[in-house]
Amino acid sequence: MIMKRVIMMILSLSIVLSTGCAAASARMSETETAGDAAGTMNGGGKQKPVRLDTDYLAGFITDTRDILSSPSSWGKSGWVRASVAAGITLGLYSYDREIQDWVQDHRNGASDRIADYAEPFGNGMFILPSLGGLYLYSRLYRDERAGRAALLGLRSVIISGLITNAMKFAGHRHRPDSGDGHDVWDGPGLSASNLSFPSGHATSAFALASVIASEYEDKAYVPPLSYGIAALTALSRVNDNKHWASDVFMGSVIGYAAGKTIYALQRGRNANLSVIPLVERDRTLVLLTFRWH
Repeated sequence: MIMKRVIMMILSLSIVLSTGCAAASARMSETETAGDAAGTMNGGGKQKPVRLDTDYLAGFITDTRDILSSPSSWGKSGWVRASVAAGITLGLYSYDREIQDWVQDHRNGASDRIADYAEPFGNGMFILPSLGGLYLYSRLYRDERAGRAALLGLRSVIISGLITNAMKFAGHRHRPDSGDGHDVWDGPGLSASNLSFPSGHATSAFALASVIASEYEDKAYVPPLSYGIAALTALSRVNDNKHWASDVFMGSVIGYAAGKTIYALQRGRNANLSVIPLVERDRTLVLLTFRWH
């Protein structure tokens, strides 16, 4: 189907995660590993404490500012990796219809039950009370790590949600259950309908998962469990015919990048999530870039 009303189409996405830099960030340097790990397990160490105070509230503004204004400082290799990632996004978009048809053809009772279990992990009505409960637990039992995970998780979910919703209202992509093609967009507007791209559930699930996985990276089972649940949440939206594959891919990366960036900023690392508009004659592209080192 030929696009009829595309004014804004967000089709480019890039994550630049240098393996060496990411590993160095996760484990710091070889000389600091023992001390950092010990401090992490004790809920302190080199990590900055997070308190529900005015500084925490101000962090919503400063972190959002840093994300939106972070300048690009890539070298050639960075742009090559970004181009590859953008190509993957465009590839998913090109095959959205085929992917959706295949998923719906193979949808069954088991996939629906898994989707029913996973969907709440991307739903704000479930996430927000859960984070509130986790923070209450941290105060009652003086668990600084749980408090940090709750507060940074909340910040990550909210900020990434703002980015995702800005894109939703900029594009107004039609959902697969509308019966319209994958390439039908209404462009910028205030309508609350046709908000398929990106997936808010995938954004929230990965925003929270990335913070929890970072906070408890010394626990071998936590990162795979966190990301596994987030992935199931994202896939549940395709199974339920609520989103296209490219919707959940973009949402997942926005959430992951925002969570990693916010957590890294709290720890004083160098992390950049940039939003770069690229204007062409007949469309506007938005390039999301993420570096963590």
